[in-house]
Amino acid sequence: MKKFLYTVFVNNRVVKALNHHFLGIFIPPLIGLYYGTLDIWGDDWAWISEKKGLHELIFSVFATFTILVLFLKAISEAAKGEIDKQYAKLMEAMLLFFNTLVKKKRDRFFNKAKHLKPNSDVFRLITQPKDQLEHVLDGTKSFLINGLAIDPKNIGITIIQGDITTNKWWYELKCDTQKQHTKARDLMAGKSTASYCFESGDSIFIPDIRKGIKEGVFFQSDRSSKAGVGSIFCKPVRITVNSQEYVYIFTIAVFGQNVCAPYDEEECRACEKILDEIADRVELELYLHSLKQYREKGGKAA
Repeated sequence: MKKFLYTVFVNNRVVKALNHHFLGIFIPPLIGLYYGTLDIWGDDWAWISEKKGLHELIFSVFATFTILVLFLKAISEAAKGEIDKQYAKLMEAMLLFFNTLVKKKRDRFFNKAKHLKPNSDVFRLITQPKDQLEHVLDGTKSFLINGLAIDPKNIGITIIQGDITTNKWWYELKCDTQKQHTKARDLMAGKSTASYCFESGDSIFIPDIRKGIKEGVFFQSDRSSKAGVGSIFCKPVRITVNSQEYVYIFTIAVFGQNVCAPYDEEECRACEKILDEIADRVELELYLHSLKQYREKGGKAA
């Protein structure tokens, strides 16, 4: 129903044409001039008085067209107003998300620097990637709630880590440790979005998981099958430290509602760009996380 209303009143060629500047500038004065001509010279000019039936029809068509246009424009403008409000809210949530990430790291550097000794291990003291990753995951959840109006109980954000030499996979981090997720090894062994993006090497955003199921790039769990609708974003990260390779899958899954309107291509592309930006921040911290693992484990696998 939402898709139908959106198509009828917002995203179609007729509505876009009606909102064109040419119509708004030239058409109303021309119609007004025609109405004025009928009123003032209707009885004097033969081409009007002798063809009253035709002009009555034209008048009725113009009147109906005017009412219809005003109705469509009113609904379209109201819809665009809501979109503008959502956009402003989204931008505010994005700025808050990125600012809090910078502040978290800045505060840690500031506090550690005050007590730093000349012979201290600076990397070990100031580099806390796991703590920062947890903050990124929490910030991402807050962004989805405040910026995209996602219900907290519908959000699942995880980072899967794997050892490709032994084909072992596990959850390195979860935004909500109490939430039950499909086992990592089952996801990576099945036709899941995580395994698909890992094999392709590219991030993937599926606005509607129902489409992902049909295309065989979404692993349907008990939770997702009960929810019916949802969206998922995955980004694979491969990091090589010396000869050791670290692999991760960053996932944002929303079940029970969609992150954006699946039928709006522009909104889907914009949403994907935002999620890619968040994933880039995660990837940066995963580089530091991998370096720290490599150092702490003496170059051995995680």
